[in-house]
Amino acid sequence: MRTERAALVAALTLGLVGAVRAEEPTATGGSVSGPVAPSDAPAEPGVALDQLLTLPSNRTYSVERKGGLTRGEWRTRYGEVRSDLQKERDGLEATQVKLEDAGGGQWSVNPIPGVESDTSRSPIDFQLRTELRRHREEIERLERKLRQLDIEANLAGAPEEWRH
Repeated sequence: MRTERAALVAALTLGLVGAVRAEEPTATGGSVSGPVAPSDAPAEPGVALDQLLTLPSNRTYSVERKGGLTRGEWRTRYGEVRSDLQKERDGLEATQVKLEDAGGGQWSVNPIPGVESDTSRSPIDFQLRTELRRHREEIERLERKLRQLDIEANLAGAPEEWRH
């Protein structure tokens, strides 16, 4: 690889030197028309410039794709959905713990003294119940998304190890 780079640098350098010398004025006051090959220039390297700019024909550079996606892209899609799903489940669990702590004990709110009422309607835990409902809805949405991704992977013929 280094010899190919060195040959490319040498070829480009020779081309630049030839272009600069082509513009040098002559003794008669005119300029030289056309490139002038330097007489003391080293011999050309063993690799031609055209060979440096083409890929070797004996190698293949294809990537296995299923459904238009590579192994890494399938894993990334599954990983994102699963990590979001886990975050929502953790958030749901934390909200449930907060709701249990806030819903009982001496801090429950009853609008009429002496009358038992449904604590699910108290203003103290309304925000927590809303958050709980949001987490549950998001978990359902992410589970549907994961099922849709499974269906898409099955139709594309993506192997099972690309999904984990």
